[in-house]
Amino acid sequence: MMKINLDIDGKYQETEVTIHAPAINGDIERMVAMMRMIDSKIAVTQGGETYLLDTDKILYIDAVDRKTFVYTKDETYESELKLYELEQDLAERDFLRISKQSIVNLRKIVSLKADVNRKIRVTLLNGEQIVVSRMYSDELRRKLGLR
Repeated sequence: MMKINLDIDGKYQETEVTIHAPAINGDIERMVAMMRMIDSKIAVTQGGETYLLDTDKILYIDAVDRKTFVYTKDETYESELKLYELEQDLAERDFLRISKQSIVNLRKIVSLKADVNRKIRVTLLNGEQIVVSRMYSDELRRKLGLR
């Protein structure tokens, strides 16, 4: 059984979450991952304006011609960060490198289909399809709990 205690008081400068448990398990790992996602934003630009984009809205990120593009369901933004920098920043948030030029949000995958040469064709929430290269396909299956 899980007890939940809240201590709401104006004396606190920021929100802090402490978990007391006899051992770490899947439920605790999921709670921690979800809490990290709540406050996760990255700076992106569009039309000369800078936005703080909630990482949960990101479907995938693509690097094209030395530029990094961030795709949501309806919008495309640009990031000043390199793909490998975003990969590091998003590593704990259900994002996975799927090719030399792409990172996908695992929570936005609707379906997977085997493609030629052990590649995987992934369909995202908005119906868009992207290809997982052979080099990253095993890691994708492992992260999604598939064999």
